[in-house]
Amino acid sequence: MTQQANSPLTAEKVANYLPLAGASFKVPGRIIHVTHQIPYNIIKSADISEAREDPDPVNPDASLTETDDVAAAPVSKLARHHRRGKTLRAKFRAANWTVVQSRGHNALYAGLQSLSKDHETIHIGWTGPIQIEETKRCVQHEELSLLDKTKLDQLLWETGRIIPIFLDNKSRGHYEGYCKEVLWPLFHYLVWSNVTDGRAEKANWADYVAVNRQFADTIIAHYKHGDVINIHDYHLLLVPQMLREKIPDAAIGIFIHATFPSSEIFRCLTTRKQILEGMLGANLVGFQTYSYARHFISSCTRVLGCESTQVGVNVNGHMVSVGTFPIGIDADRVNKFRKEPGVLPKMNAIRDMYADKKIIIGRDKLDSTKGVVQKLHAFEKFLKDYPEWRNKVVLIQVTTPTTHSDRSKLETKVSEIISHINGVYGSLEFTPIHHYHQDIDRDEYYALLSVADVGLITSVRDGMNTTSLEYIICQHEKHGPLILSEFTGTAGSLSAALMVNPWDYAGVARALNDALSMTADEKQARHQQLYNHITLHSAAFWAESFVKQLVTTTQQLSLQSHSTPSLDKNKLLEAYKSSKKRLIFFDYDGTLTPIVSVPSDAVPSPEMLKSLQALCDDPRNEVWVVSGRDQDCLDNWLGSAVNRLGLSAEHGCFLKPAGAKEWTNILDDVDMSWQQGVTEIFDYYTERTQGSFVEHKKSSITWHYRMADAEYGAFQAKECQNHLENAVVSKLPVEILVGKKNLEVRPLSINKGEIVKRILSQRPDTDFVLCAGDDKTDEDMFRTLSAAHYVCVQQQMDKETSNTGLLTPPSSAQLWNQPNASLFSITVGPPEKKTMANWHVRTSHEVVDALSMLASVSSSLSASL
Repeated sequence: MTQQANSPLTAEKVANYLPLAGASFKVPGRIIHVTHQIPYNIIKSADISEAREDPDPVNPDASLTETDDVAAAPVSKLARHHRRGKTLRAKFRAANWTVVQSRGHNALYAGLQSLSKDHETIHIGWTGPIQIEETKRCVQHEELSLLDKTKLDQLLWETGRIIPIFLDNKSRGHYEGYCKEVLWPLFHYLVWSNVTDGRAEKANWADYVAVNRQFADTIIAHYKHGDVINIHDYHLLLVPQMLREKIPDAAIGIFIHATFPSSEIFRCLTTRKQILEGMLGANLVGFQTYSYARHFISSCTRVLGCESTQVGVNVNGHMVSVGTFPIGIDADRVNKFRKEPGVLPKMNAIRDMYADKKIIIGRDKLDSTKGVVQKLHAFEKFLKDYPEWRNKVVLIQVTTPTTHSDRSKLETKVSEIISHINGVYGSLEFTPIHHYHQDIDRDEYYALLSVADVGLITSVRDGMNTTSLEYIICQHEKHGPLILSEFTGTAGSLSAALMVNPWDYAGVARALNDALSMTADEKQARHQQLYNHITLHSAAFWAESFVKQLVTTTQQLSLQSHSTPSLDKNKLLEAYKSSKKRLIFFDYDGTLTPIVSVPSDAVPSPEMLKSLQALCDDPRNEVWVVSGRDQDCLDNWLGSAVNRLGLSAEHGCFLKPAGAKEWTNILDDVDMSWQQGVTEIFDYYTERTQGSFVEHKKSSITWHYRMADAEYGAFQAKECQNHLENAVVSKLPVEILVGKKNLEVRPLSINKGEIVKRILSQRPDTDFVLCAGDDKTDEDMFRTLSAAHYVCVQQQMDKETSNTGLLTPPSSAQLWNQPNASLFSITVGPPEKKTMANWHVRTSHEVVDALSMLASVSSSLSASL
């Protein structure tokens, strides 16, 4: 009991007490992992007779040992195609196919694989290039026969429940074109400098869309109700929205392993809207760090104009959760690798070669985001500022070749810097920097990490740096300090490392001196903190956390959302034809016309006016437009164009029934002295928000920021709302309406619902009510009509019950008393939108289509009479 009481309170323990969370979670179906490429390389035998069945497919490690000896050396000159010393990569054979476990993305695949222990999982991904055995030629998709694909499908399913996707020549434009030439540089803050005519980019974008569509179609073909779809990285950013269109109730998550740039950089992307809309099809969007998540939310606000919070983005009434999930590594697997028999001889060789020297290790891909140039300059600064370390410290820098376009220039620059440093600070007996630009054997890699005295990582932009995590595992006995760039995705999790700014050469040099001078006790304390974090927050922990949050988010959405069915036009038409006295209400902006940037541009279309007139000409109809617009606007646009149309202006403050020549002011007895104070506050924020303006009406004042910067306008609106609530609303009988890109202040208790109530109470024998609107001000109408309809239906049921002698009907006021009255309250927006309406349409165009449909019925009935 004492031990339990003294145990530290962690986030994981707190989670056990939160609703829909805890140590275990239940996935209603399978987990469908979706990655750009499957975790295996595929090889096709040149001669089918040479293929053989793997003797032990269940225990692949037993059949994977390749036994050619590699001489112990600090860094071998092995090329990638040479056979390695003992390897643990899984290899499976069937017919003329061989699949070999790939080397890259170990953290990702280890995390996904861990979920298969407790959940049913399948994995969907591209096969990758399929090579002919013992040659460099790749098999094209078109060259594979149906039998070939069937055999490979079976082998991959038996190997790891993998469903392969066979991509045609579009895979090149998708991956090497759009992903590597457009998305990857931009996400890493590398804005393009080459001027082109745009044709290649357009073709690559088309391939990107086509490949994403092929992935989405494959997922849909294998999806079962209750499955959780787990999508990974920037190669598949359009897939969530493509899935949402076909399976709207699916639980969809996407995790971005790369960095995500600030909105200023992201807005340089020409397809920025399509990319964001694609990602927002998910229920949960995950990132490595909080800053990347914040950048994504900011981009959604600035580019799409979405409302947002710190933890999500509101898209047409649907909340997309955005979270931070730092990925880990498979610590047990790394421990296994570093203790392989081939590692120790190489460790001894390195120690012998650099006897009596402190070893600083750097291992990076050779691209501009990894900060190799900055590292070398900082090391030169270290040798200059701390001469006591000269001839006592060596930097072993391993750079892995890449395919990026700037590779050759960067390689030349790195070589020049190293030659300069070695020339100035080296001698015949000593070389300060040893650079190996090549792939190295895994045993050599873990040997280097194990013998190092300091690990040095100076990435200038990095989504996830596994080298830093593997270094800590390898240093469990030696406790060498880690110097880590603050711009890596792992920096936020490894607080015990020495954090540096790669551009601050003097700061990095100082960190090197501190690391080399650190006491044994401090080394051990820092290492233990880092080691505990990495072993607890493993790749398996990351994968479970993300899927758990996805399941929780989806469950909470299903509990909270008040979804409405899509408008049943046949049912509407049937009720309309059978009714004898109808009352019809329409909002204007966003309902009869689309929302536009400039309010004065929202002029009615001729088709809409013609349909309105046809409805008004039907003697059974009474039609009203209840709008936030002022009297002059409604008179000019509607009153002079449509006869027998009732108008209500400024959210119910003014009325003009059909046939009336003058407006009725509902505000005659209302105190309007509040307007001066509100005007002063609105003017203050208008001066400080470029693109905003104030609209003065007789009954209300509106501050519009639709033409302002989306994010700054939303920020200023929140500040303004807070100012109004403290200075005006708390003292005077007014209320604030938060609309679409506007704030409106109006008298309390004057709203569209009150006008609808007044009109309906004067026509209690109405047997058909239609009301359409799109924003929060229209919810007052929906609420009033829903309550009135409920009372009408309830009293009818009570009367029927009382006739049997079971119940005496209570006395209750009601707005209309027509039994079996039909109510169609329609909101414009997605089905997930929280509303008091009982039907929805997605756009204002659908409202006008329904209006035209009813108008044609009225016209045909009038003609028949």
